[in-house]
Amino acid sequence: MIYRRCIRTFLIFAGLLCWPAIRSHAQQLTLYAGWENPGHLTLENVQSGLKGSGVYGIRFETDFIRIIGMEHTFGYSPDFVRPEIFSSTGGSRALIYNSNVILNAPLGRLVPYATAGLGLMSSNRFFALPTPFPLAAAALGTKFGNHFAVNYGGGVKMVRLLGPLGLRFDVRGYTMPDVFSQSLNLFEVTGGLHFSFGGR
Repeated sequence: MIYRRCIRTFLIFAGLLCWPAIRSHAQQLTLYAGWENPGHLTLENVQSGLKGSGVYGIRFETDFIRIIGMEHTFGYSPDFVRPEIFSSTGGSRALIYNSNVILNAPLGRLVPYATAGLGLMSSNRFFALPTPFPLAAAALGTKFGNHFAVNYGGGVKMVRLLGPLGLRFDVRGYTMPDVFSQSLNLFEVTGGLHFSFGGR
């Protein structure tokens, strides 16, 4: 119930941030695909690395002046945080939502940028201890669940290469501060098609 309230709060917050787009300087849309590489997790003093997964999604940016804007990301990972040691069951997919401040540095059609923000990551993947602990596995298993995440990074946009169409490349890190009472870090690299609307 608490997590559902958090998700509703974030969606309402995102809607309020998107509302000023009516009077914004410009809007930008990115369809992206890429790869996430997570760190490791420790359960009951057993540490396991986590395998990477593809990630796909959409980013919507609203610029209030030429160099500063807000961006919202809705992402999907089909095989999120696969453990190398622990067995896992249940849904492996993850949903990702972020709201970010973005700082652009326009250089003609080339626009480097930096970004940071907050969001949620949600997955039903269930972790259990490895087979040397068969009696404890069911009792000590746990679901990944829903977690707040801080993200930070940057990249470059190549805008209006063909009408509104351009390209975008993005690198960012994620930190979830309370995943099974520890921090989990992810590194993400993405690229995609970028569309610009409005201001020049």
